[in-house]
Amino acid sequence: MISVDQWSSGSQIYFLTHLHANHTVGLSPRWNKGPIYCSRITTRLFHPKFPGFDLSLLRVIEIGRWYSLLLVSPSTGMETKVQVMAIDANHCPGAFMYLFRGEFGIMLYTGDFRWEVSSEIAQMGKTMLLNALKNDKIDTLSFSGSRCSTGDVLFLLNFLIHNFTVLESSMPVIFKVGGLEV
Repeated sequence: MISVDQWSSGSQIYFLTHLHANHTVGLSPRWNKGPIYCSRITTRLFHPKFPGFDLSLLRVIEIGRWYSLLLVSPSTGMETKVQVMAIDANHCPGAFMYLFRGEFGIMLYTGDFRWEVSSEIAQMGKTMLLNALKNDKIDTLSFSGSRCSTGDVLFLLNFLIHNFTVLESSMPVIFKVGGLEV
């Protein structure tokens, strides 16, 4: 249904956290599998990295705003709504984390991120995440293992655990190199 930083066939929509090479393996100027949601900065950098790419396939997402997308549920075959919000990952210009809500629950996909304790951007991101979740809990937390430090991962987990009860007690934490497919 949804792919983040994964470019195989079979998903209805695709999300790109940022344009570093390890997140774009499988993308090419001949891409035609579906729309790609990403930051405005990423769309500006796309053409030099992928000359000839059909830029009409790129969809800009702004930080801190919920977007509702209608997809077809793989389990029921019925139309289902998925919501997504982009949160600044503070990794490089235009890098996002994605918070998803749908029939699969609530999922946070971090991509590569830097949320140091002293970072003002990280503080804004944490506030945005808190406000987006309200009293809801994250069902699945997925880390990209390629460039975030162990300290960043532990800091995010510590932040989530100590600031409010957002983590389900049986929540899977997925840590892997590469993207995510839901």
